[in-house]
Amino acid sequence: MMNMNSINLQERSFAYLLTTCTLVLGTLYFHRRNKDKYETRNSSSITSNSGKIPPKAQSTVIQTVTAMTGNKYPSFLLQKSNEISSSIFRFELLGSLMGFFKMAVVVGEAKTATQILTDPLSTKPRSLYGVLDGITLGYKSIVTTNGEFWHSRRKGIAPAFSSKHIKRMNEVASEKVEAWISTRLAKFVENDEAFDVAEEMLSITLSAICETAFEYKMTNEEIKEYLHELDIGLEEFALKSTMNPFRQVFSIFFRGRRRAHLAAKRINMLSMKIINGYHELENPTKDTILDRIMNNKTYQNDMERAADVTTLLIAGHDTTAYSIAWILKEIAKHPAIQQSLRTSLASCSTDEFDKLPLLRYIVKEGMRLHPVASGGPVRVLGRNIKTSHGYLLPQGSIIFMPLILVLRDPNVYDNPDSFIPSRWENPTKEMNDSFLPFSAGKQNCVGQSLANVEILNIVPRVLADYELELIDEGITEFFLTLKPRFVMVKARK
Repeated sequence: MMNMNSINLQERSFAYLLTTCTLVLGTLYFHRRNKDKYETRNSSSITSNSGKIPPKAQSTVIQTVTAMTGNKYPSFLLQKSNEISSSIFRFELLGSLMGFFKMAVVVGEAKTATQILTDPLSTKPRSLYGVLDGITLGYKSIVTTNGEFWHSRRKGIAPAFSSKHIKRMNEVASEKVEAWISTRLAKFVENDEAFDVAEEMLSITLSAICETAFEYKMTNEEIKEYLHELDIGLEEFALKSTMNPFRQVFSIFFRGRRRAHLAAKRINMLSMKIINGYHELENPTKDTILDRIMNNKTYQNDMERAADVTTLLIAGHDTTAYSIAWILKEIAKHPAIQQSLRTSLASCSTDEFDKLPLLRYIVKEGMRLHPVASGGPVRVLGRNIKTSHGYLLPQGSIIFMPLILVLRDPNVYDNPDSFIPSRWENPTKEMNDSFLPFSAGKQNCVGQSLANVEILNIVPRVLADYELELIDEGITEFFLTLKPRFVMVKARK
């Protein structure tokens, strides 16, 4: 039971928070009273001088922030885009109300998104990406930075994704899949038991990337604990603290925040364990991701190295795992397509699986319909940019480029919300140009070649010997990545 001093302390803290919130809301109200005049004057100036501004989505600041930090963000974007029949639109955020940036704009059109992502003057907003530093104990990482800090690290690890290393890493992934089939999947089949396809794929990809890229073999217990701690840490640092900045300032009063710091420490412990293991190797494999990090002199110490080990370990397993899970779900959901694929697989050798056109169409369509990085990249414009629609995006605007809008653009794809692998038999130039599941530009996904190879390896290996039946469609959840949660599938010979 809490004593009276603890209760009084909490009451005083709550009063202080309430006062602060009132001051912030009062400032916003005052600013809002004058915003319409400013916006009209500013919009007229932009329109008359350079071009028209994008249409505005009907959504309050609270509605927008709630959607952006909730698990319905992709569906919210699709809804707003459909309401105004535009893949480029403005919306209000706290920063735009307070004048921290010129405009907040969603760009779901591939040509403009590519223009922004390849523009050297456009940068990641540290105010947004920096929240992820919490998971690395406050140390910056390759994912959250710009400029020379980012460039020196990205350039350093690039050789780890050469064709030689991709082949080596894929061979290990193949071994992991075979082991999973002979142990886990065989038992599910024997017991006529459904399994959570996403959870199973996460275990495979995490153990594979850890062994191949970081020369460390995770135990089943370590995998389970790591995924659990990762969920706790990311939920706090990338979601709850974004919604409520007071959680960062007054972390001592939030149990979840304290628990997340513990999770981050445990995650960092594994990264340090990986680094210490490297120091003990007599002949470490040359040019692995870990080898490149350890021999990159731009890192000042092992804690900085650990930040990138953590970041790349996270990025290297969950996006691939969820992509495979989405694809397997769609295959199980469409028996006719599944039968055609299995017939094609039966007609060729294992070495030829990844070259089958139908497999490639299915994989591509699954990644288009369910882009794991649905939220997409965010940039602050370093110059004015004019879109193909004639809209002006002013310098200093913050631009959100959700890949789910790009990959479901009705102006590019017929029936964009449907799973139609055959659309890729004769794709238009616009379709190919709009297929950006790994983003674009110099800060795109460094591991996309590995992800593609693993997906084209794991999916056919499962389908070659087993027929899948969808038992439960589960739910779609978005939190940094688009996840098929609780999707239950049965396999049979």
